Amino acid sequence: MKLPITITYTSGSIETYTAQPPEWAKWERETGNKITHAEGNIGIWDLMFLAYHAYKRQAAGLPVKPFDVWSLTVEDVAAGESDPKVTQPEA
Repeated sequence: MKLPITITYTSGSIETYTAQPPEWAKWERETGNKITHAEGNIGIWDLMFLAYHAYKRQAAGLPVKPFDVWSLTVEDVAAGESDPKVTQPEA
């Protein structure tokens, strides 16, 4: 399961991280919840947790801020497609 999560930082920069199975596994272990029961029960902390761990994976071993410090730089969080595809109007 992949979930794009768009983070707007207090600096004004915007990044989209995709939560993939490694992040979901960490989330399950941390929360005790199962992804099969997650729909409708995911809060802001959950999205930030998933985005942070996707960000960490993307950093590929480079140093990153601890979650608590990183979370203070987040201004907004949005889950799902950040740029939905335009659909053709009905004929």
